[in-house]
This record gives sequence, structure tokens and C-alpha cells, in this order.
Amino acid sequence: MESTIIIGLGLFMVATFFLLLFVFLKSRKKGFASDTQKYITSHWFRIIDSFDRDFKVSVMEADKLLDYAMGKRLKVSGVPCGEKLKKCKGIISNYDGIWHAHKLRNRIAHELSVKVDRHDAKRALSAFKSALLDLGATLK
Repeated sequence: MESTIIIGLGLFMVATFFLLLFVFLKSRKKGFASDTQKYITSHWFRIIDSFDRDFKVSVMEADKLLDYAMGKRLKVSGVPCGEKLKKCKGIISNYDGIWHAHKLRNRIAHELSVKVDRHDAKRALSAFKSALLDLGATLK
């Protein structure tokens, strides 16, 4: 009888340990490897620095950077940016905003003489920054 209680208590403790470990690992915000983080940070600041010279290019570059970061986070390559965005629905907090920013990028890339105002470009960059942070990037 005593051995049954001890075994039961032991199993309960082991199960509790693994449950707590699982919750801890799931709640941790995943970051990027050091070299990937450096790449993201350096490119982000180049994008910000170039905004006043050509904000359309900044939007396109930010979209590319997000595509890169999503590929690293999801561990996929060769998948279009739109498909990666769909897979990140539960990760990116401003999901509608990032889709709006991505569609703006597509308009810039594919429409001749597209008119983009500075305010829309800034809003897009804000959405890209938020998404990068949601993916685990640190942009200091």
C-alpha cells in the first residue's frame, strides 16, 4: 500500500514537472540566432535611414526583411511571403496591418506610377516593425 502511494506521488511529481516545463517553454518568446538577429537589426536601421530618400524603397525593403525573418522563424525557404504571413497569423499581433503593408509593397512593385503618400509608407513601416518584434527580433 505504501509503495503504491509512493509510486503514485512520484508519477504525479514527474508529470507536474513536465507540465511546468512545457508551459515555460511555450511561454518564452522565441528569438533569433545571433547572426540572424544582427542581420535583421542592421537591415532595419538601413531601411529607417533611407526612408527620407525614398520611402517606396523602404517599404519594399521592409517587406523583404519581414519575409526573411518569417522564413527563419518558421524554418522554411522557397515559400512565398503571403504564404508565410498566413502561417504567422497567431504570431503577428497586427495581422490586418501587416497584410495592408504587404499589399502596399505589392502595389509599389507591380503598378506603374503608383502614388504612395508618406503617411501610408510610415504606417506600413510601423506594421513591419511590429511584426518583426512579434517574431522575436530586437530592434535596438
